[in-house]
This record gives sequence, structure tokens and C-alpha cells, in this order.
Amino acid sequence: MKKIKVKSVSTLVTKEASVVKSDATIMQIAKEIVRDPKTRSVYVADEDNKLLGIIPVINLVEYLFYDYIPEEIFPYKALNLVGDVRAEDIMLPPVYVKETDALDVAFQKMFSQGLKEIPIVDDNMHIIGDLNILELIRAWIKKNS
Repeated sequence: MKKIKVKSVSTLVTKEASVVKSDATIMQIAKEIVRDPKTRSVYVADEDNKLLGIIPVINLVEYLFYDYIPEEIFPYKALNLVGDVRAEDIMLPPVYVKETDALDVAFQKMFSQGLKEIPIVDDNMHIIGDLNILELIRAWIKKNS
């Protein structure tokens, strides 16, 4: 997998990255995530489409269904966000790969951060696509068939 580049597999499953602006509402984020059933994350970008952060689908679900999660399972329940929550309030710091990165680099970044999808950026941090966990599986199948 070290010799296979991100560019060669990044469009096998996901055709277009899911992106919202930093001021997107919870409803806008939710609608963007469900737009494509294969989406595992939505990326937060500035007006120039530069990556600012990531919102994994599970983090959005934890926020949306916060009241139903027992405190023993969700220890930081006391940190409930109130008011008009925006993408910038719940996003994680940016984690990304470039098209020229090897798949093993993408794999390491995804799994060290617990992500199922990672954005692909250019040299100026513009989001140009994403790499989904399903694409990694397809690359493995192709390599081992």
C-alpha cells in the first residue's frame, strides 16, 4: 500500500467531498452529511474552500442525540453547547492528505484520529476531494486480487 498513491483511489467511492462553511448551522451540517449516504465526515472550509476542520458523522450524532446518551458513556456530557451552535463550535482540528501521499500515510492519519474519511487538499490547503474508508478497502482488494 506504500506505493499506491491517494490520487489513484480517491474517486472509487466518493465523488465529491462534503463541505460546509464555519458558520453553518447544525441543520445545514446534518443535511450535508446525509446528502451522500457514503459520507463519514463533513469538512469545514473558509470562503476560499481552505480546510479549517472536520466534523465526523459520529460527532454530529453525539451532539444531535446528546440527551439520550447516558453520562457513563459520554463523560464530557457536562460540556453541552448551548445557543446557536455552528460548525466552528463542534469541528475537530484539520487532518488531511495530499494526492501524492501514499495510502499508508492516509491510513495512519485516519486511524490515529479515529476517522473514517479524510480530506484531500492541494498545496494551498484547498479541499479537492476526500478519501473514504471504503476506498481503502477497494485498494486492498485490487492489490490482493
